[in-house]
Amino acid sequence: MNSFPARLIAIALPLASSLGCGLQEPEKKELPVDISFEARVGARPFACGNTYTGLGTTATTFEPMDFRVFLHEVRLVSEDGTEVPVALTDDGVWQKDGALLLDFADKSGQCTNGTAATRTHLVGTVPEGNYRGLRFTLGLPEALNHRNPTLAPAPFNDTTLFWGWRYGYVFLRVDGRTTGLRSGYVMHLGSMDCPPAEPGQPYGGCTLPSRPEISLEGFVLDQSRVVLDLANLLADANLDVDANVPNTSIGCMSQKEDPDCAPVFNRLGLPFHDPSEAVAVQTFIRLE
Repeated sequence: MNSFPARLIAIALPLASSLGCGLQEPEKKELPVDISFEARVGARPFACGNTYTGLGTTATTFEPMDFRVFLHEVRLVSEDGTEVPVALTDDGVWQKDGALLLDFADKSGQCTNGTAATRTHLVGTVPEGNYRGLRFTLGLPEALNHRNPTLAPAPFNDTTLFWGWRYGYVFLRVDGRTTGLRSGYVMHLGSMDCPPAEPGQPYGGCTLPSRPEISLEGFVLDQSRVVLDLANLLADANLDVDANVPNTSIGCMSQKEDPDCAPVFNRLGLPFHDPSEAVAVQTFIRLE
């Protein structure tokens, strides 16, 4: 029997390899991501120094004093429904360790916390693809939530975004003077029912983590912007002192004992007393 010539075998092997045997697919290109966030109060842009009318159940006036929010777990949703994480760019100021701080307050008017600089977008990368949705979690993950802000890197080093007595961060801080509360109405969102840390063990295990999951369908990369509307957030809340429950914080400081928090938590799509509570769809954040 005649065997196949060895010389032809030597030629055929590399040819077969070049035709696809064991050939790796080229890596997908990375797309730059730059997503804009806009703060509003109803139809008007949010700005320190402005006065807004018609807020809450008493249609009160509102003068901003602060508006900042942490986000993490940013994902884009592909056409087949797959979530693709956005690799956030660490910049040493606003973004670090997969989380970011948005800051809409510039220290003008009544705004005194934070910095004069503002941050109204996030930057990162995703694999090349077609995307139709945006998802993210408001707040900080458990791994970042319980640290010492005086030793933490930016943007986790601002003590005005930290509860020392609760040893956790304020995920969303909204402060403003109203007609009935000239000293200020506050809405500070953070984890609740957090047990004390055991010696030598990591802190955590909060019964009510207070981290709203935001899902925005119809997102178009490089076109859509995300709107955070304070008028919607505070629509069901009484922002004047006459309705504040006695012996509780003015406004809402994320305390289960404070009924003033319930309307705002509902607008955020969060349970307030029990993690198993049915919740409404959040109405604070939308796409445009």
